[in-house]
Amino acid sequence: MREFKKIVVVGAGTMGHGIAQTFASYGYDTVCIDTFEKSIATAKVLVPANVNIMLENGFITQEQADNTTKYLRYSSDYADAKDADLCIEAVPEVKEIKAGVYENLDKVVRPDTIISSTTSAANIFAWAKKVSHPERLIITHFNNPSHIVPLVEIVVGPKTSEENVKDIRALIEKIGRKPAVLNKYVPGFIVNRLTAALLREASYMVDKGWVSMEDVDTAFSCNQALKAPFEGPIELMDYIGWDVAKHVGTLLYPFLSRSMRPSKLAKQMVKENRLGVKTGVGVKNYAGKTRADLQAKRNDGVMRVLKATEDIVESKAGDKYYKIGEIEGPKQDK
Repeated sequence: MREFKKIVVVGAGTMGHGIAQTFASYGYDTVCIDTFEKSIATAKVLVPANVNIMLENGFITQEQADNTTKYLRYSSDYADAKDADLCIEAVPEVKEIKAGVYENLDKVVRPDTIISSTTSAANIFAWAKKVSHPERLIITHFNNPSHIVPLVEIVVGPKTSEENVKDIRALIEKIGRKPAVLNKYVPGFIVNRLTAALLREASYMVDKGWVSMEDVDTAFSCNQALKAPFEGPIELMDYIGWDVAKHVGTLLYPFLSRSMRPSKLAKQMVKENRLGVKTGVGVKNYAGKTRADLQAKRNDGVMRVLKATEDIVESKAGDKYYKIGEIEGPKQDK
């Protein structure tokens, strides 16, 4: 198993600074590279603020807080990536920008250095054409906020080696994260595909006038969301019954939305510039509240849920999922 000593994160923005903070907190020599001085200056403010609120909530230890200061440094020079064991690209979702990062990294890193992206959608395997040794290319999609949310989607490229997938999975687990592996690139990965499907149906019901936006959110928050921390939509069927799931699916699927376009709700929200927190109004009115305060409140909520469900999740950690055909169910009476 590969030993990782030095981690480089390229991009100090929305995702990058939190990813760099996380690796440093676990004692990895971490460099956050960004060619924009403003981005680095902002990260130097955000990271200590993140650390403080996480420490206050008992989400990290004092040692991890100290490690962040001890092991994290910033740079604007790609040469600082030359002895990295893993480089994670976390720049805007623009093909030319990302391709430029991969090309710059390929010039300075070792042939065995794993080059990864935390993209949430882009097919970097098609964009990183100038990267030698494509068996080291992989996607590690940290979820926002990256310094708190445990999930990391690992997406395997067409030439990614099995050894590198195993090494990355082990590393993700060492930094207290939960890996979910997608065996090939598909648009949206796992999380965004599930989110899009749920949002499409929720918006469809609102578009039809069957239910208000508030009541859709209430129905979700007071049912699925309560079980979501420890039970996904597939395991849920073990408790409902797969026979029931099959029957309900037969009756219901023909009536679900099959739209291939954005909903009327989404179009109207954009038309009215009700984009959410970024404009101060979305489905709710955020006037008089700063984005930083709203984000801090949301982060606090995520941490409280994680802490509250920690024991439940841990108690299910040993449960095994069996593949189809791996075990037989009880014989049915005829």
